[in-house]
Amino acid sequence: MLNTRENKNRVKAVVFDFGGVIELYEGGKFIHGIAEYLDVPYTDFRAVYFKHNHLANVQNVPWEEMILKVVSFFTKSKEKEAGVKEIVRMRALDRNINTELLLFFPKLKKLGLKTGIFSNSNSILRERLKELDLLKLADVLVISGEIGYQKPHKEAFQVLFEKLKLRPGEVVFIDDTPRSLEKADEIGYIPILFKNNEQLKADLRAMGINLS
Repeated sequence: MLNTRENKNRVKAVVFDFGGVIELYEGGKFIHGIAEYLDVPYTDFRAVYFKHNHLANVQNVPWEEMILKVVSFFTKSKEKEAGVKEIVRMRALDRNINTELLLFFPKLKKLGLKTGIFSNSNSILRERLKELDLLKLADVLVISGEIGYQKPHKEAFQVLFEKLKLRPGEVVFIDDTPRSLEKADEIGYIPILFKNNEQLKADLRAMGINLS
C-alpha cells in the first residue's frame, strides 16, 4: 500500500503517535502483565480496558484512576489494587524517549513536510512534552483528552486534518497499535504501523521520503 507513486506525490505531512513511537514502552505486555497479576484472562481484561480507556483519553481522567476502575471489575482486593499501583509506578520508570526518531522531525521539515504528534492521552501529556522540551518539535499537537475524541474515530482525525490544513490523503500517520489505524481506509489517511525505526524509515523511503 505504501510503495506507490501516488502516495509519493501527495504526502504533505507526517504525524506520529507519542506512546509506543516517540516514547518507547511495552504497552501490550504491560496490560498483559496486569491481567496476569490479577489471574484473569487477558482477552477479558483487554475487553474491559478498551471499554473504559476513553475515560483517560477523552474525559481527562488520570490514567491510573482509569486502570484501577478496570481492575475493580475483576477484584475488590485492596492488596491487588496496591499491586497494580506498583506495576503502574514501575511502568512510568520504564519509559524511554526514542531519540533517534526525534531527529526525523527536522529532516521531514527540510523536505518541506509538515509534522505532527497525535496521541490518545489526557492533557498531562502536554505538560510532559513541555518538561521534555518537545513541544516545539512538531507543527501541530493533537491530544484526545483535549478535543473530546480519540483514535481511531473519524472525528479525532478530522481535528488533526483541520490543524494541518490538509486533506486526509495528504497525511501519513504512524502508530504502534493496529487498533488506532483500523479506520485508515475509511477516513482516507495513509497509515504506517510502527515496529522500529529502521522499518519506519524503509516504509517512508518506499513513499519517496528519504530520511537517511
